Amino acid sequence: MISKFKIEDEQLILFIQKNYGILIKDIEFIPVGDSAYSYRVNCFDEQQYYLKLFDHHNDRQREGIRRLNYYLPLTWDLYHQGLFINITHPMKNYLGSLSTTLEDITLVLFNFIVGETLAEAYPFSDEILVGIAKSVATLEQITPHVNQTLLPKESFDITFETDLLRCISILEKSNSINDLNQSLRELVLLKKGQILSSMNVVREIRNSVHINASQLVLCHGDMWGGNIIYHNHQLFFLDWESVILAPPEYNLFGYIGSSFDIFISSYIKQLDRKIQINLDLIRFYSYRAHLRNLSNWVMNILFRNTDESQSINDLDMIRNHCLNRFDQIEPNIRNIRCDIVS
Repeated sequence: MISKFKIEDEQLILFIQKNYGILIKDIEFIPVGDSAYSYRVNCFDEQQYYLKLFDHHNDRQREGIRRLNYYLPLTWDLYHQGLFINITHPMKNYLGSLSTTLEDITLVLFNFIVGETLAEAYPFSDEILVGIAKSVATLEQITPHVNQTLLPKESFDITFETDLLRCISILEKSNSINDLNQSLRELVLLKKGQILSSMNVVREIRNSVHINASQLVLCHGDMWGGNIIYHNHQLFFLDWESVILAPPEYNLFGYIGSSFDIFISSYIKQLDRKIQINLDLIRFYSYRAHLRNLSNWVMNILFRNTDESQSINDLDMIRNHCLNRFDQIEPNIRNIRCDIVS
């Protein structure tokens, strides 16, 4: 979130100290993301933690709370069993729980990873691409060793379509409530045809795809630069709330493009076996990611946001990180090496 949650820092500090047994010097709000409020917790012993705060009155953040049930135990196990250690993982409170609730908020305390994210590092260097590809392959390799009981399995969900179509309808009927909503209206309606045709592509692939459960692998679910920190020649992976058991293509689609050969070659080398990529799945995940993001950001602006700065940020994300990406999907898919296409 771009603006702080309406709770005094002192109250938050006292609650964290009581539940986690740490002595806090101060906390710093981190204006990032839209799925939770983020803080850096600085302790007197120089230890640092990363705090996520979820608002029970925000429907998107309530969904985030639901996801805690499976990704917190997973990341705890990945780290403490040594399966995949360069990650954010939760701290237990004095009751042994991985999250803590105070009235209408839920808190999770994570280890703090030093360094800047790769959000502004595009296009990635070859070194970074190779590292990410090896990490993706490693996740696939450790799949049999993780507890899969609570993890969601790929269902090719497109339930966001209802919200997206509703928002488009509202924008069509609106004569603009304010300048920001007018900008949103013009931006979305200009691309309405492309949005609807992309939705048709996603729907058609969803209705035709057939996946065997044995083909599912562990996928981070949102492995973009903003969820990766590069520090001391190591990559660290953050925000596991979208983790899922899915076809390997879910781990790959975000890296199609001019440097995909470098990425996929390193991925194959780490797996040490031949692969076959299903282009329809790459196509499905590529279109769905942008459509789902669009739906989320439009819903934020029209219904969720209480702070104008958050809406301005979401509008920028729609303009520069969503609607401008659809035209790149098909050319990127055509450039995937034919020898690894099923």
